[in-house]
Amino acid sequence: MSSFRNQYIDINKWTRPGIKNNGVRKLTVHYTANPGATAANHYTFFGRTLPETNRTRPLSKQEFASAHIFVDRTDAICIIPLNEVAYHANDVQQIVNGQPYRGVAALKPNANFLSVGVELCIEKNGTFHPDTVARAEQVCAELCKMFKLDPINDIVRHYDITHKICPAPWVSNPQGFTGFKSRVKKRMAGTVVTGSVVSNPAVTHTDTGRFIKNTVVAKDGLVLRTQRSAASSMVLTLPNGTIVKYQLGSTVNGWGYVEYTNSKGQTFHGYVNVSYIKSDNELKSSGQKKSSSSKPKTTEKSKFSLPNGVFKVTSPLTKGEAVKQIQTALAALYYYPDKGAPNNGIDGYYGPKTANAVKRFQSMYGLTADGIYGPKTKAKVEALLK
Repeated sequence: MSSFRNQYIDINKWTRPGIKNNGVRKLTVHYTANPGATAANHYTFFGRTLPETNRTRPLSKQEFASAHIFVDRTDAICIIPLNEVAYHANDVQQIVNGQPYRGVAALKPNANFLSVGVELCIEKNGTFHPDTVARAEQVCAELCKMFKLDPINDIVRHYDITHKICPAPWVSNPQGFTGFKSRVKKRMAGTVVTGSVVSNPAVTHTDTGRFIKNTVVAKDGLVLRTQRSAASSMVLTLPNGTIVKYQLGSTVNGWGYVEYTNSKGQTFHGYVNVSYIKSDNELKSSGQKKSSSSKPKTTEKSKFSLPNGVFKVTSPLTKGEAVKQIQTALAALYYYPDKGAPNNGIDGYYGPKTANAVKRFQSMYGLTADGIYGPKTKAKVEALLK
């Protein structure tokens, strides 16, 4: 019996181009960076939500992304055939001698044509569940046998290829990744592996890569982004005084890698402009008082009162405080009505952009994706904000 099941998304130009690959030389492991979302959630996102969203975007803002297999604690779904290309490991994070950094020689020039991408889902607190790791070990053992690969040498991290901090728990603690590969090799030999170790992503024993506490102090609304570029996707905004952890040695071209944990225990990773963060020592020397809480302004409990009833796009548009409550709650979960607009599009009008935010949220959490706010959507939003 296979360790994963096939449930392919439809061919489209953004997530499944339908192009045959050039063989499989390596397995590339990733993490979803989407706390609490399951393998099934990602099947829906890459199969429906992202393509539908891209169709309404100008070409410059369209996203091309996917992977072959998504693994959570109870399921593993192959959404793209293993002999096809997925968009998972050809991003540009660093330029060396005028060329994009590519750290795995066997996968040059484009790892998407030469490797299978395996994504591990993360829990709401940003960690790998032991069952997710164990299931991923089974998946990788099966794939290594299928493609005649040696797990010690032929399983690589996304980070190894492009220097993207992915999977973050195994970039900050490489020992966790080494242990993972060793257990995959044991599974291939028929050894029963129990108690898979999930390493703490915030602890390492070397200087470079070690996380140290810093505080966002110089700019209200500092943007945490998915890549080292102001043009990359926004993860969330960090108010003045927010406590984050900066990874030593991660700064390239003024962008450094940080980890942020909110008041609900959800952990997010990404890049910020380091000119807007200061270390604890810098704060002490400048006489500034460090914030006593890492809780961002948008997560104040009073802002999460949600209305009853049904809200949808009408003519004229429904407006008022109830709509603003819906928009504020969605933004707190990073489903912004309009990330490019003032206040992220929170304006009290239930228009097409708010309906799109609701639709994206519904798609990710297995609800009917119709863009209509109702009792089921309200219940799911409330559950996630607790």
